[in-house]
Amino acid sequence: MIRTLMLAGLMAAATATAALAQDATGDWIGTVKTPGAELTITLHVKAGANGALEGYAGSPDQTPTPLPMSDIVVKDGTLTFSVPMVQGTYSGKWDAGAKAWVGTLSQAGFDMPLSLAHGTVGPRPTVAGLDGEWTGVLAAPQGDLRLVLKVKTDANGTLAMFSSPDQSPGEMAAAITHTGDAVTFQLKGLGGFDGRLSADGKVIDGNWRQGGGSLPLTMKRGG
Repeated sequence: MIRTLMLAGLMAAATATAALAQDATGDWIGTVKTPGAELTITLHVKAGANGALEGYAGSPDQTPTPLPMSDIVVKDGTLTFSVPMVQGTYSGKWDAGAKAWVGTLSQAGFDMPLSLAHGTVGPRPTVAGLDGEWTGVLAAPQGDLRLVLKVKTDANGTLAMFSSPDQSPGEMAAAITHTGDAVTFQLKGLGGFDGRLSADGKVIDGNWRQGGGSLPLTMKRGG
């Protein structure tokens, strides 16, 4: 009888572990070290109407836009999926001790370690006094470049989106700070800006930092 109970207990534990390893639904978060910077990666996975897994990935350090996933498969304790918008793929095995998928994110010829554990990104910080559209012209060696920073605060915190329309129509999330008259915004893996806000709150005079160098830059609110 004791042996029968022990075997039954072992079988139940094995079944529970297998079920856990096969369950990829929910919210997942991890950090990947790219050639340019460390970036937060998020996933939201659910079971679709036909039972197949579906969901979207995110890179909140770069964009708030969800990135649809495809070919999400869990088999023999391994999670695989693709993110067509960024031409990325992932393969990771379930690590019961770490309670995470441990694997590799592949993109643009780079294979980067990435572990994904259950979790979500916290709310964005609220940064007061900078809401609006800021524009400036950077006198770069290759020619003048227009820079735009759009800042908006709502119930989810402050979102800042940066663009350089003379180079690309796309926008990139920026991390901003405002302490006293000091203002900074940072673009992970690219560069950043340090400046001083005028007393009337309409102009930030400072310097653009990129590639170890810096250039003067003035950003004006509303034009």
